[in-house]
Amino acid sequence: MDSIDTSMFWNLRRTLTHNKLFNVIVGNRGGGKSFGAKEYAIDNFIKKHEQFGYIRRYKDDIKESATQFFKDIEYKYPDYEFKVDGKYFYIRLKPADENEKWTEKDIAGYQFILSTANNKKSIAYPNVTLLIYDEFLLDKSGNQRYLANEPVALLNLYETIARPGTDHPRVVMFMLANALSITNPYFLYWDLHMPNKQDKNGKWIWKHPSRPILVEDVRNEKFIDKKRNTEFGKLIEGTTYSGYSIDNKFLLDSDTFVEKKSPKARYYFTFVYKDNKLGVWADFTAGMMYVSKQTDPSFPLVYSITMKDHQPNMMFLKNKNKSNHFKVFLEAYQMGTLRFESINIKNICYEVIKLALSC
Repeated sequence: MDSIDTSMFWNLRRTLTHNKLFNVIVGNRGGGKSFGAKEYAIDNFIKKHEQFGYIRRYKDDIKESATQFFKDIEYKYPDYEFKVDGKYFYIRLKPADENEKWTEKDIAGYQFILSTANNKKSIAYPNVTLLIYDEFLLDKSGNQRYLANEPVALLNLYETIARPGTDHPRVVMFMLANALSITNPYFLYWDLHMPNKQDKNGKWIWKHPSRPILVEDVRNEKFIDKKRNTEFGKLIEGTTYSGYSIDNKFLLDSDTFVEKKSPKARYYFTFVYKDNKLGVWADFTAGMMYVSKQTDPSFPLVYSITMKDHQPNMMFLKNKNKSNHFKVFLEAYQMGTLRFESINIKNICYEVIKLALSC
């Protein structure tokens, strides 16, 4: 195992040089995201006795992953013992007496379940300096769902652990995921973007202009080439899954129907969905409609899609047949003449259209 070329895999320490509080790491499967985070957490505990927190969304997620947490990495630390027990991760030098009991000083990390994190508000974690939220993106085709207001739930958990404004040491968050969809609660909440160019070190990094947060697109050409040339790589060659597994293209996203609006398009109406305000534009000479983030605040026709979105001076979309404007919008979708100015907007609109068609 020592012959593995580690330069192919993601290096958390390089990301730390950007000195951001929250680090959103999205990469192709097998790119070393979880392994790199675990290695840093272990080294940090061994060298500095600083602890880490491991976050998963649901109890079943952590039950499955925590028990195997050290299995793929403990070979790198032959002088140490590792144990997962209850909500704790333990690390210690191998003792002379194998029957020696594990103690509190051997606790290297804690498990956190985001869906029940509110129960931990009175507990202190004075030595935690690293948080790892693994698999924070969901495949919407599965059975699991994001929590209601999930970014707020994560921020509440972070504040419980990090105690901002006190003398608690700085706590850095790493959010790790495979490339599933850019339309997710976190990208929408912080208005995050995937990087579109490499930095001077050849890394794909996007930094938020006003917040201490970055997004890293984990790509390594050596790893990509090696994976592409495996039997599995040949099996999936040319498929959408190959783009996801090997090239780090978002599995659930497609740029079909993504197009900038026509200069001749005129404002048609506004709609609000899950706090996203979007403008619908029409170019009737070309027979096209467009959805954009550009809105006209003075335009009086505004639809709310859900009761939660509903505000004064909005029309609640209870029945699509009661609105000629929205009916035309849905007909444009059905006729293939509806366009979206970004993949994010497209994915949001697909949810809206699905709801509207079921009214």
